[in-house]
Amino acid sequence: MLWKNFRRGAFFWSFVLLSAYLVYVYPIQRLTQWLGQPVLLNLSSIVCLWLFVTAVLWLSFRRSSRLLELALFNWMGVGFVFFTLCFVYDLARLGFALNDYAAAIVIILIGTSLVAYAFTTAQGISRKYLKIHAGKLPKDYRLVQISDVHVGSRSGAFLKKIVDGINALHPDIVLITGDFLDSSRAGPDDIVALKDLQAPVYFSIGNHERYAGLERVVPLLEGAEVIVLRNRSVNKDGLQLIGIDDAEDKDQVQHKLGSIDLEPDCFKVLLYHRPLGWQAAVDAGVDLMLCGHTHNGQIFPFNWLVRQQFRIIHGIHRRGNCHLYVSPGTGTWGPAMRLGSRNEITCIDLIATRS
Repeated sequence: MLWKNFRRGAFFWSFVLLSAYLVYVYPIQRLTQWLGQPVLLNLSSIVCLWLFVTAVLWLSFRRSSRLLELALFNWMGVGFVFFTLCFVYDLARLGFALNDYAAAIVIILIGTSLVAYAFTTAQGISRKYLKIHAGKLPKDYRLVQISDVHVGSRSGAFLKKIVDGINALHPDIVLITGDFLDSSRAGPDDIVALKDLQAPVYFSIGNHERYAGLERVVPLLEGAEVIVLRNRSVNKDGLQLIGIDDAEDKDQVQHKLGSIDLEPDCFKVLLYHRPLGWQAAVDAGVDLMLCGHTHNGQIFPFNWLVRQQFRIIHGIHRRGNCHLYVSPGTGTWGPAMRLGSRNEITCIDLIATRS
């Protein structure tokens, strides 16, 4: 056990050190060199900046500070954009004789434009409309799914904007597929807007709720009139709504579905945070599986890395009689930035078909 914990800790801190350099230091280092000002960031300065950033990251892990997180996360997002541009140019320099000074100016201009666009995009909320026809339905329903709001990274005012957008759709049921909260600082005042929703709200646990502490998060949500489905189901007017807690186990859906009584005559909607376990849902006769977690990469080209972990990271898919929809998320984690993705409220119209 000690060896396993040591390996896990060593891997984590190696990742932190590498990320601290690549995102926070490398773009500054390369741009100052290409601008002909290497004296602004010599080797000792680079090492000091690297160690300083790592120390601040360590401090942020130990102490919850909204101001510190805002600075670190947004710098992380900005740094990732400039890292990508600088890295691509570095690769190009290997095969071509290029003008570093001119390239640095172009990178700064492009990077600044992309960052401004990404921050602006993250403040908006788009709507996605889906229609699913099924014979099991006793009548038509309008479901609205939100996912990955990340209250903590995002404000209560942003949540109010989401709630207003949901109410404008006049849903029958609101479904939240995890990562609604991502900070232990979030309290009743931060999520009070949920009480303004004009439809019943059902919730499944995401990984960030686990990180924040379920013993605190679940009562907080229930106090906002949210029905938390923890490895159980409810029947709502002929729909069976099933919620399964997020877990690191890739077979979590298969394990938990086996302990839930599924009603064969009901249209079954499964809420599970990660886009994993779809085949288990198909085999169990689930009609619609709703997931989130991936953010569709949030900031391009991070979606390429996300695809290495999850085969499906966005959109509507069908296998047999079961539909899967993976939301790109309604909020943002870390930097309030969206590049190549959008915040989304998903409106799902279930249409009863008559034989």
